Amino acid sequence: MIDLAEGDDQLTVGKTAARLLSEQDTTPGAAAALWRQCADLGWLALALPEEAGGVGYGVCMQIMLFREIGRALAVGPFLANSLAAHAVLESGRTDLLDGLVTGSLRAALAEAGPDGRLRYFRDAEPAGILLVRSADGELHLVDVALTADEQGLPTVDPAFHLIIAAADLTDAPALPTPARDHVLGAWQVLTAAQAAGIAECTRDMSVQYGIDRVQYGRQIGSFQAVKHRCADMAVRAEAAWAATALAAVGLDEGLPQAGFDAMAAFAVASGAALVNSRDNIQNHGAIGFTEEHRAQRYVKRAQVLAASFGTTASRRDGLKDAPSPW
Repeated sequence: MIDLAEGDDQLTVGKTAARLLSEQDTTPGAAAALWRQCADLGWLALALPEEAGGVGYGVCMQIMLFREIGRALAVGPFLANSLAAHAVLESGRTDLLDGLVTGSLRAALAEAGPDGRLRYFRDAEPAGILLVRSADGELHLVDVALTADEQGLPTVDPAFHLIIAAADLTDAPALPTPARDHVLGAWQVLTAAQAAGIAECTRDMSVQYGIDRVQYGRQIGSFQAVKHRCADMAVRAEAAWAATALAAVGLDEGLPQAGFDAMAAFAVASGAALVNSRDNIQNHGAIGFTEEHRAQRYVKRAQVLAASFGTTASRRDGLKDAPSPW
């Protein structure tokens, strides 16, 4: 039997991260200061072994942190640096390790399309190293200096740009298979944790607004349309976090279904974040559609997260074609 209840250490990590992020400015304009502070606190080295200067935590502990990053809409390559640090240990490029865990070297997670061009999201600061998933599913470390024909495009989320560049992966060795599988799984599960945080936060925003907003002499949360939407949001958020926690346990325990569970967690959580964030705007009415309201930021971040590991169609195909773990 798998116990998905959080332990005391996990709750401490989550509460600590939540408290710090609630006290900081997490808007894109303050991203550089937040990035330095979080790097100084060791957030980028949580999963590294102690002999490499890390804390030695597994994915089950990391999801608590990334859940809060999603809730707070924090900006920075937290996931990219964490995964790249693991990759450089496996690839022997330990000269990059110090820069990745201190935050002086910024990483990005890229995908190589069928046309051979790389696509990745980054914030206002340029990345120095790319962790690239190639078209055949392998993982490669690529120095940004070796890319060419770079093109930056704005995205729906003003905190991020989509970068398209050309790169030759021929001389970039692939990660060993066990490391590749773990990093790919963690990529999906930790992204799912951020999406689950968005699904939960937007649910909480809607519930609170339903209590606070009075119309026609009644709290709008008592109206059937609003209350039913909030109930559906709660179910989606619960499913997103349960799928994420299950996948995290599978990765830490090395279970044979870990890869399937990671894909499923990403699909469930990203879908929950997209629908909940949209419903949250609907529940807030006209004010939710304004640029000034925080609700619109969750929709935009959910869209970027959902596009950060393949397309919706490719994820569905991956689940459909994967061998059944049961």
